[in-house]
Amino acid sequence: MKKKKLWLVTGVAAAAVLAAGTVTFAYQSGSDSEEQAVYKEVTVEKGNLTAGVTESGSVTIGTLDQTLDFSEDSSSASTQNNSSAQNSAGENATSSTSTASTLEVETVYVAAGQSVAEGAPILKLTEESVASYKKDLEEAVTEAKTAVSEAGLSAEKQKVSASYSYNLSTAEESVAQETYEAAIKQLQEAVDDAQEAVDTSASLINYYQEQIDAGVDLSASLTEEQENYDKLYTKLVAAKNNYTTKSIEAEKTLKEAELSAKNASSQYSVDVSGADNDITDAKDTLSDAEEALEEFEAAIGDDGTIYAEYTGTITDLSYEAGDTISSGATVATFSNTDAVTITVSVSEEDITNIAVGDVVEIELSAYEDQTFAGEVESIDTSSSSGSSTVSYN
Repeated sequence: MKKKKLWLVTGVAAAAVLAAGTVTFAYQSGSDSEEQAVYKEVTVEKGNLTAGVTESGSVTIGTLDQTLDFSEDSSSASTQNNSSAQNSAGENATSSTSTASTLEVETVYVAAGQSVAEGAPILKLTEESVASYKKDLEEAVTEAKTAVSEAGLSAEKQKVSASYSYNLSTAEESVAQETYEAAIKQLQEAVDDAQEAVDTSASLINYYQEQIDAGVDLSASLTEEQENYDKLYTKLVAAKNNYTTKSIEAEKTLKEAELSAKNASSQYSVDVSGADNDITDAKDTLSDAEEALEEFEAAIGDDGTIYAEYTGTITDLSYEAGDTISSGATVATFSNTDAVTITVSVSEEDITNIAVGDVVEIELSAYEDQTFAGEVESIDTSSSSGSSTVSYN
C-alpha cells in the first residue's frame, strides 16, 4: 500500500484524512477539537512519492468515564468520541442507589486539565458517609439472609400443603368410583325389584282370569289385583326415571373426581415449583446484596479514597468537597488518546491520490523527529465550493 506524508503546522499529533473529501483516522493526541493548518509538498525520491496538502482540519478526542456502580460493576468505563465532556456535576449527582445513605466528598485531589497516572487518588469520601453507606449494604445482606430462611420455611409448608391436596384428590377419585358403582347398583336393584313386582302381579291377573273363564268366581280378586298392578307399574316407571337422573348425577360426581385427580399431579408440580422459585428469588437477592457490598468495599477501599482507573488528562471532574455521590455516578472524565480522529478538508485536485485504508505518516513541527502513524478511515463524497476551489468535508 502506498504511503503519504502529511505535515501539520501545529503542536498536536493527529491522524490525517487525505482525500478529495473528508478522511478520518485514528492517531495520538492530547488536545481537543481545533483548526489545523497544513501545507502541500511534493518531493521525488527514488522508489517513493511523498505528498502533502495545504488545507485546514479539526481534531476530535474521545473520552473515558470513570463511574461508580455497586449494584452491577463496581466501576466501569464508557468511550465517547466527543471533543468535550458531556456530564455535569448536577447530572451525576442524580444516580440512584439501593441504600438510603449517600456518600459525601471530603477532599478532591485533582483538577480538570491535570494529568494523572492510573492508581493516583482522585477524591476522598468522609468517614461518616462511608460507614453509613456500608452499614446500609450490610443490613441489606442480613435482611436478604433472613428472607432466604423464611422462604425455605414457607416453601416447606407449601410443599406439605401441595402433597396433602394431591393425596386428597387421588383418594377422592378412588372413593368416587366406589360410590358411583354402589349408586348404580342400588338404582338398578330398585328397577329390578319394581319390575319383578309388576311381573308377579301380571301373572296373578292372568291366573285369576283363567279361573274365571273356567267357572270359578274370582272377580273380586281380579279387580283387586288389577288395582295393585297399576300401583306397581307406577312404581316401576318411577324407579326407571330415578335410575336415569340419579345415574347421570353419580356419573357427573365421578367425572369431577377423576378430573380433579388428573390435574392433581400438574397442580402439585406448579405448587412445588412456585415454592422453589421463591427460594431462588430470595437467594438471588442475597447474592446481589453480597455482591454490592463486595464491590463497594473494592471501589471505596478501607480509607474511602477513589483512585484513578486510567492514565491521562482529566477533562472533567464532576465533584468538589461537600458534594454527595451515589452508585452509577461519573467521578471523572479522562481524555482517551486511543480514540482521536482528525477531519481535513482536501481540495478537489488532491482527491484522486487518496483512498480509504491508505496508511499515512504524520509529522508535526511541535514534535521534531517524530512520526505518527494513521490510516484513512472514511472519505466524504459531498463537496463544498469556495470562491475559486472545491473541497470535500
